[in-house]
Amino acid sequence: MVNIKLDAQTLRYISIFEAATNAEVKDCLEKDNLIVFIVYPRNLRKVLVNGGEKIQTLRNLLKKNVMVVEYSPDVVVFTRNVFHRFRVRNVKVDRVGSEFSITVFVDPKDKARAIGKDGRNLRLAKEIIGRHFPLKNIVIM
Repeated sequence: MVNIKLDAQTLRYISIFEAATNAEVKDCLEKDNLIVFIVYPRNLRKVLVNGGEKIQTLRNLLKKNVMVVEYSPDVVVFTRNVFHRFRVRNVKVDRVGSEFSITVFVDPKDKARAIGKDGRNLRLAKEIIGRHFPLKNIVIM
C-alpha cells in the first residue's frame, strides 16, 4: 500500500461527500473532471439509495462527475469493484515479487470502454488500485 496524501481540496470533497451520503470515505482522488471516492466496505448502499439520487446531488454540488468504488482488502474484489461499470468475467492476479500483476477479463463488447480513449480508464484504474495495493501492471483482456 502506498502512503496516500490528501490535500485541502480533496479533504473538502470528502467532507461534502460524507455529509451528503452518510458514507465513510477511505480515499479520494481527482482526475480532470472526475472525482473518485473509495468508500469503506458496506458503505456503497448508503450512496446508491433512491436510484443514485445522492450521486446526482453530488455532481451538482461539486460541478464534476462522480465515481464511487467500494474498497475491499481483497485485491481481486477491489479490482472487480473498480471495473464495476464493465461486465467483468474474471480477474486473475499474479504475485510478482512484492507486487501484483492483474489481468481483468471483460466482455469483449466492453473491452474498448474498459480501456478508454487513449487508455484513460485503464490508467485511472491502475492509479486507484495502485494507491491501495503494490501494483506492477494491469491488463484488460
